[in-house]
Amino acid sequence: MTLTLLEKTSIALSILISFTCQLSAAEPAEKDTVKVDRQDSALYLNAESDSKPRDISLGLPITTGQIFEDGMPVSYYINDLYPYKSWHGGASASSNGSMTPMETAMRYCEIGTYVDSYNKLGQDSFGGSVSYTLGSYGQNKFDINISGPIARGWQYSISTFQNFDPGSNARMLPTLRDRHQFYKAVINKKFIDGSGHMALVCQYVDYTTINDTYGPFIFVGDGSVRPYNGFSLGTDCYIPDLTSFSYMDMKTGEMKERPYKSVDKTCHFTFLLDRQLTDNIHFNFKSRFKTGTSDRGQGKLAGIETVSADIGYARPDGSPFQGQIQKRVIMRHDALETSWMNNAEMQFKAGHHSVRAGADYHFNHGASIVSSALFAHQVCNHPQVLYRKGDLTYDFNSSGGYYDGIEHKTAIYAKDEWMVSKRINISGFVRGELLNIHGDAANNIGDETINTRYPGFNLTKGRITQFRESFLNGAAGLEFNAKIIGGLSFRAEAIATRIHPNISNYEGYYYPSTKPTDTRFIQAGLSYVNKWMNVVSQIIYISQSNYNTSENFQHKLQKPVGDLPEGYIETKSIALNYGIESLGWTTDANLDIARGLELHLNFLIREPKYTEFVFRPTFSDGITEEYDFNGNNVTALHKVEFTIEPSYSFRSWKFWLTARYIGKQFINTTNTLYFNGRWETFGGINYKLSGNCRLNLNVVNILNQKGASGNIGSADLVTDTSEYHDFLMSGKFIRPFTVELGIKVDF
Repeated sequence: MTLTLLEKTSIALSILISFTCQLSAAEPAEKDTVKVDRQDSALYLNAESDSKPRDISLGLPITTGQIFEDGMPVSYYINDLYPYKSWHGGASASSNGSMTPMETAMRYCEIGTYVDSYNKLGQDSFGGSVSYTLGSYGQNKFDINISGPIARGWQYSISTFQNFDPGSNARMLPTLRDRHQFYKAVINKKFIDGSGHMALVCQYVDYTTINDTYGPFIFVGDGSVRPYNGFSLGTDCYIPDLTSFSYMDMKTGEMKERPYKSVDKTCHFTFLLDRQLTDNIHFNFKSRFKTGTSDRGQGKLAGIETVSADIGYARPDGSPFQGQIQKRVIMRHDALETSWMNNAEMQFKAGHHSVRAGADYHFNHGASIVSSALFAHQVCNHPQVLYRKGDLTYDFNSSGGYYDGIEHKTAIYAKDEWMVSKRINISGFVRGELLNIHGDAANNIGDETINTRYPGFNLTKGRITQFRESFLNGAAGLEFNAKIIGGLSFRAEAIATRIHPNISNYEGYYYPSTKPTDTRFIQAGLSYVNKWMNVVSQIIYISQSNYNTSENFQHKLQKPVGDLPEGYIETKSIALNYGIESLGWTTDANLDIARGLELHLNFLIREPKYTEFVFRPTFSDGITEEYDFNGNNVTALHKVEFTIEPSYSFRSWKFWLTARYIGKQFINTTNTLYFNGRWETFGGINYKLSGNCRLNLNVVNILNQKGASGNIGSADLVTDTSEYHDFLMSGKFIRPFTVELGIKVDF
């Protein structure tokens, strides 16, 4: 007899509940607990993805955020091996929280809000936890940890996380949208004198995904959207019937074929030493060796066009096609990281001073070969791929990239917390960092054009170039806290960082600017604390100069180029350098309203704007256009955000809700088009069945909002928006209304 997926998960859930009932009569063993700050927990609830924490912006463009584990970055850099793909903060973690901007600047030379987590070590007695989650779209998650003693102070902790997620948008592809295999083993030794411990953490992750949260919709023109031909964002499928695709290898020029999915495989070994040397001196040392590869190959949106039958597009059966087509750029990333990161830190007290002094040595061999191609498919649910002049993919390597380099980073830092008096506390830090990089790339040097990307480009037609640079990076910060009267306090903080290009910045055809990127962050405000409330209200300013990135722009060819006809809309990756600044105000409040009833409120308003943003790109037909976006609002960054989080606990029950409003976001850099604000809503009911068993029912996107977002490449210079009323476009959506049933057993 063959069991369906739902039947299998139902049986598994029944077994776990039965196991729970047997344990409920027993005394739960004393064990380590996972500490998750209530505010931080809500902070990282992600409406777009179940598999990674939410990316948070302080006013700068959002990128995939860094994640720290055991005081070390999970990935050397976020560009090639995304940190969230080799990290899981569930049963294997003893704590999850967030790092302050001052801490990220001191430890990573960047200003942000990063996840901060620590691994669960072994314990004195046998114990563990098992959790299982079943989602309404067939997702199955298993999260398991067991730990206990070995002998003579040696202990172990073993964890695994398994995710089987078919996705909410039913697909024709015979594979899961998200298959996450996570394995971790820890062996640790507690010192007999109680002065600390040492540990070895071994981890292997295999992460396979088809993360395609795209769909078509009608942009009305007033910030709202409506469905296109009945297409339901979130549940209908916009992934084409494509299991593999052909591409031109950027390095060799050979035509190759690969599956239409992304596969990341990483392995790391981390040694931890934590010891109290004297009553006044504490020392810790961390060393992590990581090796991993990322083989990504999924199609990013490149605009919708209307084509006639004579253009050359055809269905798989060979019949000519006319109508709307969705173009996509496939960026086939073949990336690797081999890194060795070390940190030593000492903490001690001297009078009214608490001092931290540390040193980093980081080594990384990173490489990336990016082979790009275009393909097209229908604009509908379960679309068919379309062939252009007999070929599925074309326009090879117009956005190709390549680098292979070595990086050495040596840094020292120190922080002093000075209790000036019972009412005044001053903290300051400084970090100095020497960065040495060298390697191969395919850049244009000076006025050269030999490595300028064009359809059919590869390194046999271009030229390998070398880079070798040494830079001095650094960061410094100062924080002032003063108690004014009662529970009223004043707080001010200023941070400055300076960084230079790293090896990944050499991936494009342009030789990156070696000017430093300077970031300035200032916040100041008041806080008030009493028995039932904790409120912090602050003004925040952040600016960044010489922001290095590359973005895709669209251009209508004024004459034929190669096999591309006049009028063809070219998508070109262009190197950009510009500045950003943002002034805002935020208020955060935690209120104990009544017994069992708590309320968390957060409000943010800001004005992120472009500075020094003028550039003149030249396209394949020789046409040069000028862009000037100085003073415009940064696209895809909202100005307003507020969060309401009530929770109520009663006996064995807990009811909670998170409602987050995201304000309008501009679509184009001229700020003439925008998406209206939206709500992201989460809620749940937790029930403590016994001392060692908890049940939970969670709901994602309670209001079932679509959360449509995206960009219109052809509208970057648009001031007259009339042609974009009732405009067919495509973009991202947030997770649809989803119900998750979970059970967790501690033993």
